[in-house]
Amino acid sequence: MNAKIMVCVPTYCEAENISRLIEEIFSLKIPGLEVLIADDASPDKTADIAESLTTRYPGIRVLRRTPPYGRGAAGREAFLHALQENFDIAVEMDADFSHDPRAIPFLLDALKDSDVVIGSRFIEGGSDSERPKGRQVLTQCANLYARALLRLPVLDANSGYRVWSRRALQAIHPETLRARGPAIVHETLFRAASAKMRIREIPIHFVDRKEGYSKLNWAKLIHGYLWILRLAVLGK
Repeated sequence: MNAKIMVCVPTYCEAENISRLIEEIFSLKIPGLEVLIADDASPDKTADIAESLTTRYPGIRVLRRTPPYGRGAAGREAFLHALQENFDIAVEMDADFSHDPRAIPFLLDALKDSDVVIGSRFIEGGSDSERPKGRQVLTQCANLYARALLRLPVLDANSGYRVWSRRALQAIHPETLRARGPAIVHETLFRAASAKMRIREIPIHFVDRKEGYSKLNWAKLIHGYLWILRLAVLGK
């Protein structure tokens, strides 16, 4: 019996990428795979575009979210949906092609002896070479900060390209996740490590987006750093 796999894609203004992303995911022809687009009321009609593809790809689900918006809130709702709909595996990834859909089969294969698999830029074979040098340095500093404060047993604590077993999703209790922004990746990983989940990294090639624009800004970065500090101090 094939596992039920949900690919969770939080979106905001990804009209230029969403059609091709969906096409490339389904072109992998992975049995039991569905795609959940968790959209934050994108004014560029990202959700409408995704829904227009449901006739061609019946495995598309579109979640039109209501406030509170944000990467973390969308990820939380997507994880809850995966559990409520009895999916065995959840894949989380970005919509901007910084995460290559062709890596999904390798991430899934690595889950056979793990609970959480991280697509990592910083283990041997991984890379983060296409972005401007300043962005790379900022990412490396943020990663070291998160790893040190939260004592995370991984090299790429900032990666949002991950695969979760149902057991791991249940262990992190997504209904109680609190981070609304990008710090969701640290909160969930911290909970997985605290729950003694088996965490494995496999290499990916992270690239800069070619279409659309990044939603990350200094306010979100600073909020994320403060959230990591909160986790380190309070443990929740």
